[in-house]
Order: sequence, then C-alpha cells, then structure tokens
Amino acid sequence: MDENDVMILGAGAVGCVVGGHLAGQGHRVQLINRTPDTGQAVASMGLRIEGDEGIQISHPDAATPEHAKPARFILCFTKTHQTAEAVRTVLPRLAKDSIFVSMQNGLGNGQLLHKITNGDPIHNVIHGVTLIPATVLGPGHVRSHGTHKSWLGPLEIDNPRQIAAAQELTQMLVGAGLDTEYHLDVHLPIWQKACFNVAMNGLSALADAPPGLIGDSPALKAEAHYLADETIAVAHGLGIMVNGDQVHQMISFACAEHRYHQPSMLQDIRAQRQTEISSLNGYIIEQAETLGLEVPRNRLVCALVMAREAAPAFWKTQPE
Repeated sequence: MDENDVMILGAGAVGCVVGGHLAGQGHRVQLINRTPDTGQAVASMGLRIEGDEGIQISHPDAATPEHAKPARFILCFTKTHQTAEAVRTVLPRLAKDSIFVSMQNGLGNGQLLHKITNGDPIHNVIHGVTLIPATVLGPGHVRSHGTHKSWLGPLEIDNPRQIAAAQELTQMLVGAGLDTEYHLDVHLPIWQKACFNVAMNGLSALADAPPGLIGDSPALKAEAHYLADETIAVAHGLGIMVNGDQVHQMISFACAEHRYHQPSMLQDIRAQRQTEISSLNGYIIEQAETLGLEVPRNRLVCALVMAREAAPAFWKTQPE
C-alpha cells in the first residue's frame, strides 16, 4: 500500500486547516475523523477553507479510523483526553517508521504520545504548538482568519531522527503557506501558548465570550491577566522561562484582532462535549502543587468548567 505524506488524526477545525493547506500544495494527505460526515463532505465537495484571501478548496482523502492508510507523519489534533483511543485505533494500520506529531493544545502531549506508543523507537515523536485560529462551519468546511504561527521540534533534543523529521515537517508547513519555526527545544513556545490558553479559554467557555467580549469587559480581561500571571509563575518554577510580557501581549492582541474567534473550549461547552481543561488549568494546578505555589484563580476556573461539563447530565436526573 502506498504511503501518504501526512495523516491528520482528529480532523477538526485546526486539523482541516493544516491538512487542507498541505493537500493544496500537492502533498498526499488523509483526514481521519471518528464520524463519516467529514469524509462524505470532502469526497463530494472538497475541503473548503475560508481565509483572509478567500475560499481555498483542496481534495485530501478523508475517512474514519478503520480506513486509515499508512503515512510518514501522523499529526495529532485530537483533544488530549481522546489521544490514546485515537492513536491505538490507527496504530495497526501505520507504517513501521511513522513519525507521530503533537501540535495539540495543552501540556504534556508529546510525552503522552511517547507513552501511548510504548516508547517504541520505530515510532518517533516530535511535538510543537500552533496558534492557528479556526472554527468548524460544517462538515468539510472551516474558517480561519488572522495571522498565526506554529513551532515544531524533537521530543528528545539528542535524537537525530526526530531532529531531521521536525526540520522536514517544518519545511513542508512553510511551503504550504503556514508560518512555522523549527526549535531544537520547543518547550518554551509550547508553554508560551499554554499560558495564553490557560488565561483565555476557560473564561471564554464560562462567559460564552469570544476574545473581543473579554477585551471589552475590563473586569474579565483583568482576570485573564491574573490567570496568566499564576501560570507564568508555575512555568518559571519549573525552569521554563516564559516571557510574561509576550503572554500578556498575546492576550491583548487576541482581544483586539480575533474578536469573534470561538476558542475550542467555548465550542465544546456549547456542544456539551468534554473540554481540555485538565490538560490546561488542571495541569497547572498539578504542577503548582509540586512547587508549593498557590494558583487560586486556576483552581476556580478549573472547578467551574468541570461543573459546566457535568451540568447537562446532572439536570437530566432532576425528578419530574
């Protein structure tokens, strides 16, 4: 069986943007989603991406996991809590030397991929992070507006194969028009974005507020900056020297330039799905405990988002 260049595992909003751009440059791409809706839409109409320069239509393959084909790069865009099941579903169908790639939200995703594949040296792992803003408009139809950047690097900084793979994929993404940087040690960019997501995503989900509304509310925007400060302190305690000024600038930029963007956590709460709160604010709480730091705002946001997740099922138990 011929090997694809890229498998997008978890072809949601961001996965479709990345896969669509790569397919548009002639790379062999397969989008994998749990439900057949994406595959059916892409087969009939192509993958539609609404961007700043208009609508781009590409024609990647799209399928459910049981029809996955071998690929050199397996780009994981699932939610963290879905990663293990998604990878194990496609693992028997992969090439022996596939490279797993995490560009997911949250912290610890590269290490999780390494654990899921049992640390098998055949299946190497590279990781990174992306700031691509994207929203699903319908099956095979996504929107992405505004500037963005991504970062990639090896999970093990002394692993030549991982280094070469990260450099190769970076070049592919740049060639597809996706602004991407290679870093030997990519932990800093990953944490830089995580500090931003920890500050913004939970508030957005709880208040049903896109960045513009958070920015328009002085009290809510102040809370975002307080959440960022708690998270930056944890990063520094772990020896990861996140630039605090840049994190706060990212918050202000998002409020001004991505006013109506719907963060994935807001989309999940609206759709009554499980969120990534455990790999964001929850992860910060765990690390803060090991450092002896107090993160009260992260604790409150985490508890509230978890309660919002549980609320629909709870209300169904109400007696008549």
